[in-house]
Amino acid sequence: MTLLVVATYPVQGGPLALGPAELGPDGSLRVGGATVPHAQGTAAMLGAACAASKHLGCPGPWALLAGDVGRGDGTRAVFKALPEALARVRPSVVAFHYVQPVMALMREAIGLLEREAPDALLVADAGGMYAAKAAGLAPRFELMTPDVGEVGFLADPEVTHPAYVSHYLFGTDGFDPAKLARLAHERGGAARVLLVKGETDHVVVEGEVAATVAEPLVPALEAIGGTGDTLTGLAAAFLAAGFPTLDAAVCAARANREAGRVMGATPAMRARDLVAALPEVLRDNLCAWSGACAI
Repeated sequence: MTLLVVATYPVQGGPLALGPAELGPDGSLRVGGATVPHAQGTAAMLGAACAASKHLGCPGPWALLAGDVGRGDGTRAVFKALPEALARVRPSVVAFHYVQPVMALMREAIGLLEREAPDALLVADAGGMYAAKAAGLAPRFELMTPDVGEVGFLADPEVTHPAYVSHYLFGTDGFDPAKLARLAHERGGAARVLLVKGETDHVVVEGEVAATVAEPLVPALEAIGGTGDTLTGLAAAFLAAGFPTLDAAVCAARANREAGRVMGATPAMRARDLVAALPEVLRDNLCAWSGACAI
């Protein structure tokens, strides 16, 4: 079972890359032999997925990437190359991450997946999630990982971008992640499972809260860009390893928080510091959390 991540990275003119993602001892990330700039975003997600896959002894993630600084050229390139990627990788899980939220491209991609990889589980975060929801395709997805502002966007059938519901980012009156997740499900704006990231993480299955994760509470993680991306990478890798989706989401939430505690998170740290802490966290805890124990 293999994870394919479809995303972009923030380099003007960055070339298209398709291949296995590999995390070096120094934290560097390479895809198909090309170095991916290590910052928050796609590199953080892939780094976490690499760490989880290695711990579990599973095939590492593949990635289909191109550079995009907001003009959409890299996004168009990765969607154009998706047929080749599906033919080469034959993924069991496909995760759409940092791409420009172009609804037409997402509609074409989902049509392609229904023809070429109908059994693949679909994951979305960031621009991939925005495009899927805005195009009315959210129910086709198995897992989405919104934060507190984004779940308000998923719940509102009238808006096409989280900026229109940005008041939820500040926890103003009316913010209730469980209620908003239920509304998102009822209105067709949610994947089957939502992992709502926040002070308390809520795992919502078909509109109902199935689990919450609140400990350890590491406030400094909120100030480190990319720690939401590492959470998505962990969940996607666990899915590709065969975890039930609820277990994948809960274990990802626990591992992300525990890595923040182990690394002694401060606002000066980076997502790569969290990725570096994951091998220890998974070694010491994943067996107890999930029953996925090394022989």
